[in-house]
Amino acid sequence: MPTLGLKFRFPRNARVDDLLDACGAMVREAVGWAIENRKTATHTIVQELYAVFRRRFPELHSAWAQKSARTAAAIVHAWGRRRRRGREARERPEIRKTWVYVDKQTFRWDWDGTYLTVRIAVRPWDEDPIVLRFRPHGKYKRLVEQWHRGDLDYGEPTLSRDTLIIPLKLPEAAVYASREVWGIDSNERSLDLYSLPQGVGATLDTSYVACVNAEHDKRVRRGCRGKQNPKARAQIQRRHGRRRRARTLEFWHRVALGLVWMALVGEGALVLERLRGLKGRLAQAPKRLRRRLLNHWSIRTFHAILRHKARVYGVPRTEVDPRDTSRTCPVCGEKDLRGRMRLECPSCGLSMNRHLLAAWNIAKRAQIPPGGRGGAGEGRALFGRLQSPRWGQGVMGAPGRPLPVPGANASGTQGEAQVTA
Repeated sequence: MPTLGLKFRFPRNARVDDLLDACGAMVREAVGWAIENRKTATHTIVQELYAVFRRRFPELHSAWAQKSARTAAAIVHAWGRRRRRGREARERPEIRKTWVYVDKQTFRWDWDGTYLTVRIAVRPWDEDPIVLRFRPHGKYKRLVEQWHRGDLDYGEPTLSRDTLIIPLKLPEAAVYASREVWGIDSNERSLDLYSLPQGVGATLDTSYVACVNAEHDKRVRRGCRGKQNPKARAQIQRRHGRRRRARTLEFWHRVALGLVWMALVGEGALVLERLRGLKGRLAQAPKRLRRRLLNHWSIRTFHAILRHKARVYGVPRTEVDPRDTSRTCPVCGEKDLRGRMRLECPSCGLSMNRHLLAAWNIAKRAQIPPGGRGGAGEGRALFGRLQSPRWGQGVMGAPGRPLPVPGANASGTQGEAQVTA
């Protein structure tokens, strides 16, 4: 079931800080006990530490003790996954930011058409709960209205010192029957697309991402020049890191929405390159090239955004092996192509830009199963796989789904916030 998280920010509040101080102490103790005893089940942690937490914090609602154990179990599970994948070297999880799940017993909300009012009970039968008021706009407002009508359900909210995240559960819907396939070739400064069976190609300039990352790297070097204090240098790096991530994510979100819109209008399927293990493949590349691609490209971030949006809107999407896509003729299969940026096939005479040629091969591989000869029956077979629920689910209905209005304000991700203690 697709889930969208509504993220609201609010000014720091003394009551929220006091609550998270207590919950943070319980979470850290639960994490330490889980690591020492090698227990990761939420029920086991609650059964062992619930009485201890209730004696230490008798003024809190009992749900906070349970949710602190639930939060600790989630932290330990995430740390264990990173350890198994070789991405974590620490012997114990490091909790840098205090946060906790909010139980639905202590969470109440109300929507009046303009403001979303959230009440969080701290004590049992709390007559003076924490009150947070938000003014959502754009896409958030439409989702909150659906939530208010009962069309959407919500999961466990997450509370930190200045952020509240409410996950909305969107209903599943079958994907539409695609009539075309768009192959997308991901390059450092462009996205090249090719459509089958229409045979139409296009190029999207994405050099903005590389320019933004290079610009902020330059600003960090200039700002840290001459500074010996490590804290001052770290502050400059964090500030520019936040800005570069925000600008990069905004750009990739807009590109992903444009591709999803294109697929919805033409009832097409999106085909990406399978880029898992990119860091390992770049390990043998020259140092400057490796640093530039890993720090300035962020193509895996774009793929993750596009995968999520395709699932939310019910667009069929799959990934294919990118090996030899830019050196194989899509017409005759010849691999000894001539040229550098514009390739020519010595067998059939095809002359084409290498990026568009790679996009053509990517789209073709989505139509032809691995090891197939490319016959019409085999192409229809994989087309059928693209329609199946395994390749994507939607939430807007199909094929007569309501499409977003061009020019509408869909970039609002957090609205104005007011807090009442």
